[in-house]
Amino acid sequence: MMLAAVGVGVSHLVYSTQAGADYGLSLLWLIIAVTLIKYPAFRFAVDYANATGESLVRAYGEISKLALVWLMAGFVVDTFIATSAVALVTAGLFINIFDVSYSAPHVAIMITLISAVILMNGQYSKAENIVRFLVAIFSLLTLVALVFAFPSLGSDGRSVFADIDMNMELSLFVIAVAGWMPMPTNGAVLFSKWVCEKRKLNADEFNAETAVRDFKIGYFLTLFLAICFVILGTAVLFETGRSVPVTPPEFASELFSVFTETIGDWSYPIIASAGLAVMWSTLIALMDVMPRLTDRLSGIMTGRAKDLPDRYKLFSAIQVIGIIVILLFLLSSFKAFLYFATSVGLIAAPTIGYYNYKAITSPKIPQKYRPKTSLVIWNWSCIVIMTVFAIGFVYTRIVM
Repeated sequence: MMLAAVGVGVSHLVYSTQAGADYGLSLLWLIIAVTLIKYPAFRFAVDYANATGESLVRAYGEISKLALVWLMAGFVVDTFIATSAVALVTAGLFINIFDVSYSAPHVAIMITLISAVILMNGQYSKAENIVRFLVAIFSLLTLVALVFAFPSLGSDGRSVFADIDMNMELSLFVIAVAGWMPMPTNGAVLFSKWVCEKRKLNADEFNAETAVRDFKIGYFLTLFLAICFVILGTAVLFETGRSVPVTPPEFASELFSVFTETIGDWSYPIIASAGLAVMWSTLIALMDVMPRLTDRLSGIMTGRAKDLPDRYKLFSAIQVIGIIVILLFLLSSFKAFLYFATSVGLIAAPTIGYYNYKAITSPKIPQKYRPKTSLVIWNWSCIVIMTVFAIGFVYTRIVM
């Protein structure tokens, strides 16, 4: 459930809903395909952590210095740009629920500061149980809404498919979906760290089989919820004259209306609480793990001794300052910023897929943890496809 909480965020609540609202079921195949082609990169991360007891940060250090530099570039994006985007969407939900009069960037900064205080005081473990419960409720209500929404598909003579015209707007949307569905490929490194920490805490109960099982449940739950939101967006918003708004509070209002219009107004308090919890869990997970991984990565790059005290609070403070600067001075448009944040994550995807493959096939990996031929072919297909998407992103930004 925590894996799903981290995965279900901007990609699901924003892009899956928008895919249904703007294009009906025409892009459902894209949501499914992108999620599936990224699977090997994440699976390799789990298998590597199971085989070595180490995260992929160590593996990248053993591959080459270039791999570490590339990973650090991805960490910078996740630490500042991606986390700012998640904070902004979380703020939109918060404003809609509590009807506050402050702007989304200011509320996002407030939520970021509160989250940092919670993490620095070691209270995340207590919040984890609450979030896990709310994610379960969120998933259940999404399923219920889906059941009630099915009769609305194609009602009033509406189509469920759009006439696709590959223009600039659609190209940018497809690239953004490819970058962050179900999450950026850099998230594989977070998965490997999560496996290592879980094994330290629950060595007797959390073995390799359990890690793989939990990963599959979390990963494919994110795919299921993405499909649900595409269908909900199609049933409630497609060809109704309504579109996904471009400001965080208005987007939150439209998102919650998808549920209230299908299963009733009684669901608002529950879905609002659960939806906010899902986004907040994504934010706080990024704010918890990125400073830790950045500290570890910078230590490897500079040769810092492992027995020195960690610098979590230092890197956490740097992250918070960076988020504040982005939200106050570099945010011009909610929609444009989300497109930029999610698209940048796409550039790293092919390289992450390659380096994860190099890590899981290194000589120190026992044979039983090495990937089967089918998974290797699957991963190389992912690398080729994501490279095409990355080239498309660069082309749209430079040429067009």
